[in-house]
Amino acid sequence: MKEKTKKIKSHMGIYRNYKHRMNLLHNAFDGEICYILSCGPSLNDLDHSFLREKLKNELVLTVKQAYLIFHEIADFHFFNCNNFSSFQNSPTTIFCSQADALPEHVARQHIWKGQEYDLNFILRDNKNHDNKLTNKKNFDYWTFDKRLNRPWGPSIMHETVLYMAIFLGVSEIRTVGWDHIDPKGESSKITHFYNNEAEISSKAFDVDLQEIKDCIELSKFKSQWLKERGVTLKVMDSKKCYIHEDVERFSFQ
Repeated sequence: MKEKTKKIKSHMGIYRNYKHRMNLLHNAFDGEICYILSCGPSLNDLDHSFLREKLKNELVLTVKQAYLIFHEIADFHFFNCNNFSSFQNSPTTIFCSQADALPEHVARQHIWKGQEYDLNFILRDNKNHDNKLTNKKNFDYWTFDKRLNRPWGPSIMHETVLYMAIFLGVSEIRTVGWDHIDPKGESSKITHFYNNEAEISSKAFDVDLQEIKDCIELSKFKSQWLKERGVTLKVMDSKKCYIHEDVERFSFQ
């Protein structure tokens, strides 16, 4: 798997245009199972060494700080302008940045500051709440075969990461650490697998509980939409995971 990613990344260097680079990825991992490792607290449910060994030959996508722990097995890595840490480049990892609503050069100069990446996506229309995915649920409109601009989710998982998995042609998506928080709780403070006071730049703002509830509800509709496309979505079974109960769970054997 890593040799395949390495070969694709080396070919990307031929092109400066992101659309041409994306063409190299379309259905490049047709029929594969992919694992997405994100930053929720359930990532600590498993020993990290066990998880690295378990997934070393699998297609692995990491999100933000998860790369710092699992860089050896990451085929793709995703980050945006929130909770950014610098990530060491790798010839076997394709780095995908999301400049959110900023022009790419502004994010590169003022937030990422020298961070290398292979692809960049711009989030559009993040001012109009009516156009959020949580409201419109117009999933088909935003597939990568139609446009590279990203919708406002919120959350990079809904905006970019899940869409990339589909574009790669996978048949099943399994997530670890995609958790959200208890929608019945009183706090909207997002928790992570790492200490929330960790040294990171451009820290994200807390969101309100209604937005969290909307995102959890969105996971149900996104799962249904994926199923219609022949893709199964599963999240790791954990008491820390508050993804909608209709989304299938899995456990490592």
